[in-house]
Amino acid sequence: MKIFNLVKSGYIFFVLIFIGFGFKINDDGDDFEIAKSFELFHDVVREIRLFYVDDPDISTLINESINEFLKKLDPYTVFYPESQIEEYSFITTGAYAGIGASVFEKNNQLILADVYQNSPADKAGLKTGDQIVAINNIKPDSSNYADIKPLLKGEPGSEVSLLIKRFGQEQAFEKQIIREKILFEDINYYELTDDDFAYIKLDGFKSGAANNVKKCLSELNSKRNLKGIILDLRGNPGGLLIEAVNLVNLFVEKGKEVVSTKGRIADWTEIYRATSEPIYPETPVVVLINRESASASEIVAGALQDYDRAVIIGQRSFGKGLVQTTRNLSYNTGIKITTAKYYIPSGRCIQEIDYSYYNNNETKNVKPFKTRIGRPVFEGGGIQPDSLIRADSLARFTKQIISNYLLFDFATEYYYLHPNIENPQNFKITDEIYKEFSEFVFKNASDLTSESYNLSNQLINSLKSERYDLEIINKIKSIKENILSDKKRFVQVYKAQIIPLLENELIGRYYYNSGQIKARMKHDKEYLAAKEILKNKGKYNLILSEISD
Repeated sequence: MKIFNLVKSGYIFFVLIFIGFGFKINDDGDDFEIAKSFELFHDVVREIRLFYVDDPDISTLINESINEFLKKLDPYTVFYPESQIEEYSFITTGAYAGIGASVFEKNNQLILADVYQNSPADKAGLKTGDQIVAINNIKPDSSNYADIKPLLKGEPGSEVSLLIKRFGQEQAFEKQIIREKILFEDINYYELTDDDFAYIKLDGFKSGAANNVKKCLSELNSKRNLKGIILDLRGNPGGLLIEAVNLVNLFVEKGKEVVSTKGRIADWTEIYRATSEPIYPETPVVVLINRESASASEIVAGALQDYDRAVIIGQRSFGKGLVQTTRNLSYNTGIKITTAKYYIPSGRCIQEIDYSYYNNNETKNVKPFKTRIGRPVFEGGGIQPDSLIRADSLARFTKQIISNYLLFDFATEYYYLHPNIENPQNFKITDEIYKEFSEFVFKNASDLTSESYNLSNQLINSLKSERYDLEIINKIKSIKENILSDKKRFVQVYKAQIIPLLENELIGRYYYNSGQIKARMKHDKEYLAAKEILKNKGKYNLILSEISD
């Protein structure tokens, strides 16, 4: 009876969607086909419930059918069942209640990947790299990760018990942690450079993001008059559209169109304009973007580019020109649904993939548009930077070091063997530190292999199957071992790639995310290029005035 009720509830869910969109049941056209489909779905579920040989979990099957249905639309339209309502709440508010740490699984162990500064986990003394042996006396393993990780979240003020194993300590220890509301800040770092440029790293567009940028700029401007502004939107996945509009309004005139949305429903077709006078109408601006800059980030970069108001530096942005709206559903569920596309002032939509041809994964045709003064810009492939700086591509060996957690594990050991390091701006990977890392890699990376090593394994297996002479096989085995021992050489060959990654991992253990950002500036190509362009007024103005024939 319980399962039948779940089936009934699932059917009602579909009917509610059907009714909620105002379809009328007619005897002809699409309305009839949709009504027929709902009825068939109900009949199929009923027959399975009554006659199927086993006793299936109907509720799970219905949820899966909803997810499969939504997958045919686009990746951003998502149904959140009651079990995932915390995630849905985080999307709508940018906050959740928990211990303030992320975790990952490694070799059947649950490891703290990051402990957020001033979070309950941080206040309790937990450290990145700690192993969680048990949560509320439940030991995590590969069979229960999905069930046990949500235990780290819960109501604010509730308590969770963690049994922790730490590097260098034989005995595990217990921590009682009071869960708190965790609110991720959009701005984790900002500074006034020696050149009187404001640098702000904006990581999201939650409620108040634009006002937070405004406050940071005001604070920095009060110290010394700003000669330029660097707005770093790299890795920023977006957020609230209105915050993007308000942010652009800091730099463009009142009444200027920032973005328009066009949807199927009239209520979601709207033009958003700057509503107040700009605070920084003339201050030179550089915006940094990369392939992970999406949605609201692209509105800001694109609108400022269309008005020739900022120089855009970095790599092409993600290309997400779709607007999502969150809607609460019955039974404590929710849905995030694509309701419109947005268009920036030049008239271009920056959406890259046309999901009306989803199965073919087709990209939009690149169409030319023009900025306010006539500079050429294009639709269909995200925001193209005015100054392209190619991202570094990592060697296969470097990627293996990352994926095998060698940087992470070395940083864990180093942290406890070296209680203090210099501040982020002065800290450097010395030859001595890199030698320690090289030896750590050689000692701990039995599965760190090159393509040549894998090919030698295949050759040995092939020789064995074809019954070649043992002497030939042993020669190949010897070559294979030499290739494996060559890991130390690879650590040196790719040293220039590895050092910034190693430095970033180590600094994060001592100075959290803000320290990492500060340290990266020393060798951040986009940031350094932004400073050079702001220093050179002629070059800055030239970029914003180049018009093609």
